Amino acid sequence: MSIINSHAISKNWSQGLAHLAINIDLLPSIQPKEIHQLGLLIAAMFYNQIRQYELGLNYAKRLEAKVSQGRNFCIAHNLKLESLFKLELLEEDDPQIREGIEACQQSNEVVMESAIYSYIAALYLNKDKPDEAINILESNYSDLKATKYAHFLAVFDSLLSVAYLKTDTLERAEEHALTAIDYSTNIGNNEPTVTAYRVLYQIAESRGDHMMALEYHKNYAEADKAYLDDIKTKHLAFQLAEHQAAEQKSRIGLLDKQNNLLKIEQRLARSEAENNRLFIALLIAIITLLSFWGYKSWMTQRRLKQLAEFDALTGVFNRGHFTQLAQSALQYCHNSDIYLSCILFDLDKFKTINDSYGHACGDWVLKKVADVCKVQGRSNDIFARLGGEEFCILLPGCDLLTATKLAETCRKKIAQIDSSDSGAEFMITASFGVTDAKLSGYDLEKITADADMAMYQSKHDGRNRTTVFGLVDSDENAESEGIESRQGQLTL
Repeated sequence: MSIINSHAISKNWSQGLAHLAINIDLLPSIQPKEIHQLGLLIAAMFYNQIRQYELGLNYAKRLEAKVSQGRNFCIAHNLKLESLFKLELLEEDDPQIREGIEACQQSNEVVMESAIYSYIAALYLNKDKPDEAINILESNYSDLKATKYAHFLAVFDSLLSVAYLKTDTLERAEEHALTAIDYSTNIGNNEPTVTAYRVLYQIAESRGDHMMALEYHKNYAEADKAYLDDIKTKHLAFQLAEHQAAEQKSRIGLLDKQNNLLKIEQRLARSEAENNRLFIALLIAIITLLSFWGYKSWMTQRRLKQLAEFDALTGVFNRGHFTQLAQSALQYCHNSDIYLSCILFDLDKFKTINDSYGHACGDWVLKKVADVCKVQGRSNDIFARLGGEEFCILLPGCDLLTATKLAETCRKKIAQIDSSDSGAEFMITASFGVTDAKLSGYDLEKITADADMAMYQSKHDGRNRTTVFGLVDSDENAESEGIESRQGQLTL
């Protein structure tokens, strides 16, 4: 508030308005009544000084509403009446005038009371009632003069000069005009000076003193121009302050929008990050699920393939898959003119083992026999369990003699199996039948049937032996190979 007063005294209106805006912003947070009232008073007074009377009236009324007596109550009335007067909303018989005068009399504020009288006198002069104006001004002149308050003394004298001019009392008018100029010397550009020079110019012109009239008119024109320039300066300062306030408000609005936009962008970024996390989590879950499903599917396919191609008990090929592989191998060997042999064997008295020692023991025998024979063969041999205790080995690229030796090796290895691991003591033997494509052809049914016939011959001849299907060229060759000829079949 002190800074605002300093700027008002130095007529630095722009800076005064800037600090007044700060003062007004601070007012709602000011708790002490006296300081709050003073803040409202400063606002009303400053706005009236820069001729923004509507704003001055607003703050004067706010101040009046907060006080009921004392100096501030008087000043509030004075500022309100000044605003109403300048806005041409005041009449000389308005009850508010009497209320203002009484408020100032109660607090003995002669200067403020005199200011109200000046408004009344001006209203009388505006209605061409100079006598009423002279009466009210002269009756209060001595009290105001005792205060030595130059500004309102200049106002009183300028109004009296106008009033006496209107009554053609030129000497008194000239006296008061010169006194008004004298009081206004040190208070800058002001309305009383303009009014006084205008009265003096008119008096000199009425007297026919044209030289003096011209001199006074020049002074009047200079004072009037300076006063109007001062008014323009005040208006420009206020407009600039309004523009700056609007610009500041616009800038704040823009910053608020930008801030809101940033908040929205932050929320969007957080939402996007959350969505990304959810998407990644979902993707991981889907990949995990698909991987698990793929693994399960692969295991299932593998299991199904195992069931479809291999015998569940022994781990060798089953009859169905053996048939497919055997036909392909026969076709290939036939087309390529390659040796191919077939071994078929059956365990001797296997039913007796099952009946005597149980099916678990029988299963153990089947698995053991399969394991022993797998070790003796080659990787490309097609070894299968055809059913029950019957097995078949198809040997692509193997001639009859080699196949016969392999069969004999397997027979001996089977006979050497120690059954004690099964929990019982018994002999394990097998009867073998062997043939090849040269003897039986490349038809699967024919070659297995011939091998089966040779196997049954082994069983007929006492079991635990190997029989080769077909004839030999001479008995000597048969004897050299340890092969016995019987009814078109060879027994080893």
